[in-house]
Amino acid sequence: MKTTTRNVSVDADGLILSGILHLPSCTPLALIVGCHGLMADKTSPKQIDLARQCAEKEMAYFRFDHRGCGESEGDFETDTTLEGRTTDLLAVVRELPAIMDREDIPIGLFGSSLGGTVCLSAASRIQPFSIVTLAAPVQRQAIHLPEHSPESLKTEFRQNGLHFDITDDLHNIHHILVIHGDEDETVPVQNAHLIYKLSCEPKKLLILRNGDHRITDEIHQKQYTHDTVQWFKAYCPGSSENENN
Repeated sequence: MKTTTRNVSVDADGLILSGILHLPSCTPLALIVGCHGLMADKTSPKQIDLARQCAEKEMAYFRFDHRGCGESEGDFETDTTLEGRTTDLLAVVRELPAIMDREDIPIGLFGSSLGGTVCLSAASRIQPFSIVTLAAPVQRQAIHLPEHSPESLKTEFRQNGLHFDITDDLHNIHHILVIHGDEDETVPVQNAHLIYKLSCEPKKLLILRNGDHRITDEIHQKQYTHDTVQWFKAYCPGSSENENN
């Protein structure tokens, strides 16, 4: 299926967030919103590939830069908090359907690393038809910052900005696919087991054997992308593959 892309900006707390909307050639069945990790942005090749494949399956996909990241406004070191990033996601979900002239379009959420935490934190306010998380931490203490992280971020991370524990949010999560590498050096795989244990059916746990945090293995990349698209299609309202039809 032929797909197209469109540059879209969203206002969140007065900060302009930059994003790219992937669209199928037909009327999209749903909108998947993707949240990137702590030090990533919307240009992640893995998320671009996921966006393209979702669009090929008749689902729009929006990948965007959180505040202080990529082409979005804000300062990375001072604006990076779970609350701020959750506000970004809520702003996208509030504004984008109107921009698409599809106020009632079903919403799905994808989040990588801290982006997964953001999706889980916001889920009760968004009520997505489905969620997929990749290497998501449940608590701040579960994150081991990479050595190349800015010292100012490490200090902010330790002292202020990213104190969180979303354990209590997990009990109301459902229709979730939890993906994690069992050799993740940044977010231990135990986080995936906890998310899966506390969330509700339908749910699925996919552990990538010898998988690292960035999912650098090409076989793992193909598997996670394929399973993610299939999970969204399985629960997408109006899809011929919807398990509830």
